Amino acid sequence: MSYLFVKYLHILAAIFLFGFGMGSYLYLIAAKRSGDPRVIAQVAGMVVRFDNWITTPAGVLQLATGYAMARMAGLDLTRGWLLSGVLIFFGVGALWLPVLILQKRMQAVAAQADACGAALGNEFLRLYRPWFYLGVAGFVGMFWVVAVMAMKSLPWPG
Repeated sequence: MSYLFVKYLHILAAIFLFGFGMGSYLYLIAAKRSGDPRVIAQVAGMVVRFDNWITTPAGVLQLATGYAMARMAGLDLTRGWLLSGVLIFFGVGALWLPVLILQKRMQAVAAQADACGAALGNEFLRLYRPWFYLGVAGFVGMFWVVAVMAMKSLPWPG
């Protein structure tokens, strides 16, 4: 497989990570703002499916193609900018796992409220708040990863 083809796959994976990740995030925020448990349950269900079927596999492809490109280019994986980007990527991944769990739980709580004809309770907000802030932190981390990888240097002093 040529380096340029692997790079193409790597860029596509980044687009899918950002596109589906950000889209899912914003759709669930908009659904929550509706206050309608039925809407929230349906949107959260779609978000969970898209994250499982598209966003998570894109993250795996991102890591695999990044590793392949580094190897093909003969780069030292412990090099400052490359190691920093990978560590930030794994940090974002560590934030992503609780996000997936919280989304599934929010979907279940909203579906239960819808089935009972009840309003969303405190349980949903207890799940939503950390989901929201983990999402913010995760996207900030992904912007840093892209900056480090695009510039092939650390974007901060040192």
